[in-house]
Amino acid sequence: MYILEKKKLKQVLSAWTEHFDVYVPQKVESYTQFLPFNATKPLELGNPHNTRFPPKAHFLPQSETMLKYNSRLGRFEDLRLTPEPRLLFGARPCDASAVALMDTVFLAEDYNDPYWLARRKATVIVGLGCNTPPHTCFCTTVGGSPFNQAGLDALLTDLGDFFSVQVLTEKAQELFDDLPPATEEQISQVNHVQKKAYESMAPAFETKGLKHKLDLIFESSYWEKIAESCLGCGVCTFLCPTCFCFDIVDEGQRQERIRNWDTCMFRIYTQEASGHNPRPSNKERTRQRLMHKYSYWLDHVGEIGCTGCGRCVRYCPVGLDIRAMLRAASKQESEVVHA
Repeated sequence: MYILEKKKLKQVLSAWTEHFDVYVPQKVESYTQFLPFNATKPLELGNPHNTRFPPKAHFLPQSETMLKYNSRLGRFEDLRLTPEPRLLFGARPCDASAVALMDTVFLAEDYNDPYWLARRKATVIVGLGCNTPPHTCFCTTVGGSPFNQAGLDALLTDLGDFFSVQVLTEKAQELFDDLPPATEEQISQVNHVQKKAYESMAPAFETKGLKHKLDLIFESSYWEKIAESCLGCGVCTFLCPTCFCFDIVDEGQRQERIRNWDTCMFRIYTQEASGHNPRPSNKERTRQRLMHKYSYWLDHVGEIGCTGCGRCVRYCPVGLDIRAMLRAASKQESEVVHA
């Protein structure tokens, strides 16, 4: 563990830009997002909330070219799949955990997405733990913590005038070799801050048996009830760090094949060529969103597909709260049909 003085932070970040494209949280209007480091602009590391867009956008862009055809030469053009080395500084642990979860989708045993893989290999993630988790967050409920280490190369803890730095991978080791080591007293302070943050978060809902309960109420009228308020705008999924639905389109004029973010909350997402849609209303689409996170992810990789970042709670325009929805789902009576 090392010590990084805050007054030297911009100097350190500037030095890193010689070897990396460095991205840091910065203020944009009323929210924050990861932007290229600029020494003349203030960093937004004290904001307890996550950036509005999760870091997944740096690995799965909102829109990316997958193929490009040159009709004049009659051949496909080579696309650069090896980006410049990048460093994301100040990512929250829930967002880094989400990137690790997304690896199970894009870096599966029988399939590796070359675009995702190239960006993952080129990126170092330096996280910043949450001393005071916002009330919309619930990472501890889904198996994480305000100082979770999954998906991170290094983890910072805010200790007032300085950060402690826990180096977690070899990729990050050389970044902090020149920093002074933490004292025993400082390490004790780190442990106290992290323990206090974890204990400050009360369980948002019960996860034990939740998957089984959701499976039992698949045909329940409950889904229709909670979907009445949903606008189907897709904010919850576009801002979710673990949602990965996408659409692939061929742009004739640009002669490119493009991958764009999509969402299961849109009607057109599941509409088939025949015109049939297995999820014709908000009822089925709302059910899909919750079932995917808290049932289907468990079927596929044995983990809940939500890291408790709270974005869907904070940004829903009609105030739908996934925590309340899951608490209510747990109380629903399921109809058991005997053969």
